[in-house]
Order: sequence, then structure tokens, then C-alpha cells
Amino acid sequence: MPALPPARHAVLDLIRRGERTVNTLAEQLRISDNAVRVHLIALERDGLIKRSGIVRSGTVGQPAAEYDITPVGEQELSRAYPAALAALAAAAGERLDARARRALFLEAGKRLAETTSSGDSGSLQDRAESCAALIDSLGGRTSVTSTKGGVMIEGAGCPLATAVRGEPSTCFMIEALIEAHGGVHAEQLCTHGEKPSCRFRVTF
Repeated sequence: MPALPPARHAVLDLIRRGERTVNTLAEQLRISDNAVRVHLIALERDGLIKRSGIVRSGTVGQPAAEYDITPVGEQELSRAYPAALAALAAAAGERLDARARRALFLEAGKRLAETTSSGDSGSLQDRAESCAALIDSLGGRTSVTSTKGGVMIEGAGCPLATAVRGEPSTCFMIEALIEAHGGVHAEQLCTHGEKPSCRFRVTF
């Protein structure tokens, strides 16, 4: 998801802080009610907020809808996830042997796949393209090409680059994600080091 415009980010942050109606948001931001409604419609459409109730005042007038932030909205406001994943991956690298690290990240990748819609239908090319689109949705930039030994998913960079630099085993998360999402076998051929990039050979 693209970065939120500053005004929309401010609305989301105020909702997190407890300002949950059009009127209170407009007062805090010093903009019109209609301008607030435009932002709320967009935030609700993108799943960042949800309607949580109705406020009924004692005065004449329409009841006011209350809004609350969703888990997706909380993630949008957080900048901790990349750093936290990198720290966790580094700790796993220091405390676990290679076999245990692989098992840990494979399990994490399978669990991540459970949060996505399935892409395990159609030809091998169709499945690879679905997997590539999923990686792109996580921040990757991939291309899919047919080869003699299967189909290659190649990325310009890696959506988990911050963690992979410190612990290359983190790539097993993407491997498991591809296999679980596409119902295929994925052979990891990734580039690690300072400029990690995804590269997986996908076969049945």
C-alpha cells in the first residue's frame, strides 16, 4: 500500500489516540467535516479503520458514527516491523543451529501463507505468477520467466532484505510462502549479502 498522504495519516493517528467522530476530528485538525469524511471514506475502504459504534447526543441532530483503528491501520502507523523482524532473525541465527533455523522460518512462511488467498490452481506458470504477485504485494518487485527446468521467480531486491542481510535463513520464509500459496515446490537460489534478491525455481 502506498504511503498515506499527511492529512490522512493525521486522521488515522488521531483515531488511534481516541478522537473517533467526524466532529472531534474536524476540531482537532481545524478542517471541515466534509474534508474529514473524505479521509474517513478512504481509510475505511483501505481497511485501516472501521465503524465501531454510534454516539447519541442529548441535543437535536443526527447520531454520530464512531471509528476505530484496525490492526492493518496500526501496522500503517508503525515503523517497528522491519527492525523487529531483523532483530528476531539475528537472535534466531545466534541461538539456533542451521536445521532449527530452517524449520523456524519455514513454519513462519507457512503461517504467513494462511493469511493470503490461495493461488494453487491453473498451470505452473499461472501459479508462479500468483506467487510473484503475492511477493510484490509484500514489497518485492519480481518477474516470472519459463525455463527448461521449470519457472523462475526473480526479484529486484527482497521484501525481507533488512532481516536477510543479518540472517540468510530468513529466505526460507519466502520459500515456504511460495510452496504453501501456489501448491508447488520452490528451490531457493537467492542472492544474499549486502544486496539480497529473490530467486526461486518453481516446479510441480
